[in-house]
Amino acid sequence: METTTERFSKSVANHEMTVIREDGLYRHLKFANPNTSRYWFELVTWPGSLAIKGDMGGYMFSRVEDMFKFFRGEEINPHYWAEKLPPDSCVKEYSEEKFRQLVTERFVEAVKYSDTPRGLGKAVRQQILDMPDVYSDTDAEMLLEGFEYKGFRFDCSPWDWDFTGYTWPYLWCCHAIQWGISQYDRLSALSTL
Repeated sequence: METTTERFSKSVANHEMTVIREDGLYRHLKFANPNTSRYWFELVTWPGSLAIKGDMGGYMFSRVEDMFKFFRGEEINPHYWAEKLPPDSCVKEYSEEKFRQLVTERFVEAVKYSDTPRGLGKAVRQQILDMPDVYSDTDAEMLLEGFEYKGFRFDCSPWDWDFTGYTWPYLWCCHAIQWGISQYDRLSALSTL
């Protein structure tokens, strides 16, 4: 299975950068493959803000005077970066993968640290993990709250279970910001030679 980084790299492999505006902290850069309109994006900065818009949606971040400095680096930090978005920004959604991971982790903890009934693993698989209609946090919570096997129940405290993960468009945009800045920095370095 491809990682987000690998998928992103393939999607921008033939992109070219166009500098639309460059005036100190006021920048407008466009990145696109000249042969297709897929996965194009633009980065726009002004003092204290950076906006990304394009084929994968858009987000506006605010943090420091020069947002290119904020995003430079090798690591993507979706959690910290999401804190720099307006509060109503939608960057997470229900993740079936995360749901399965948490149920499996909690099952393993229960077996390891408590006296669990024989056959619990099979019951968890049949009644939770193999259920086809789990499409949201609410579905997942209802499934867990309704589960009972020979007196065993999962602790369903809402603060203990977070079935959400970052959306593909948000993660793609995080990669695009960092990649776009690196392309800009590379061009700037070449122009000073």
